[in-house]
Amino acid sequence: MSDRPLGRSLIRLGALALGRDRAHRQDLWPGMRIEGAAVAWRGRPLLTLEPVSRIVPRGLPLVAILGSGPSIGAQAVERLPAGSAILLNGAASLAGRVPAPLAVMVEDERFVFRHVAMLAAVARDVPLLLSPAALRALAERDAGLLAGRRVGLIDNMAKPVGHPRRALSDPALDRVLRRGGDAALSRAPDKGVVIVGTVAFSALQVALAVRPAEVLLAGVDLTNAAVPRFYERAGDTAPSGLQKGLARILAGFALARDEAAAQGVALACASPVSALLDLGYPPDGRLD
Repeated sequence: MSDRPLGRSLIRLGALALGRDRAHRQDLWPGMRIEGAAVAWRGRPLLTLEPVSRIVPRGLPLVAILGSGPSIGAQAVERLPAGSAILLNGAASLAGRVPAPLAVMVEDERFVFRHVAMLAAVARDVPLLLSPAALRALAERDAGLLAGRRVGLIDNMAKPVGHPRRALSDPALDRVLRRGGDAALSRAPDKGVVIVGTVAFSALQVALAVRPAEVLLAGVDLTNAAVPRFYERAGDTAPSGLQKGLARILAGFALARDEAAAQGVALACASPVSALLDLGYPPDGRLD
């Protein structure tokens, strides 16, 4: 079963009447408006968005991207340097162990609906990086959770807020995208990212854009979607679409590998079972 409430599913179906180019308006409807950096909820100002590049700044020696794959459950994430980690989805539950996380990042509104209590437990000084749908879903559940927080928007380059859908092959995107084969990635996450079906790829685009000395990926397994995530229990797991979209996902990570090499950013993979190892991401045991 989906974690999306029935009412939300009906709204998504109804949005199809807007046509393919504008159906993503439902990400904010009803109740949310985003104009520039200003976000309003149910007619009242809610927050002012920060550029993603301010939340994850340039000049960092390390950006660690922590996913929620089963492998991370056995790793010593507390060894990471303070101010280095982006926590993805259920890795938000590690916020108390990771020294001063850079941010918690959520792309899928279904995670918000299922785990709003986990997000509510994250200290308010930890910024949030949210897709438009995740931002609306969190406001829908409890707008007070956003009060006083630093929030950056993870917009979809192909379905930008306030604009029609566009092809990633659009020449207008030539200056902000790197393309290769059937894959693409954004070099300007403040303007949006390329969505492939895992928030880890969006986080990697954010990390590469600020050009740290190194990017470490942990809990980004991509090999064991049928196994409960490290924070889940058998019989009580959220559905995963990783296997269905794996070819597209791996094509994106292969392109990111090439982008990192071009920018002089070292990559490392702390998951001993990750599919990224087969793409040439170097293995790393620092969290073992």
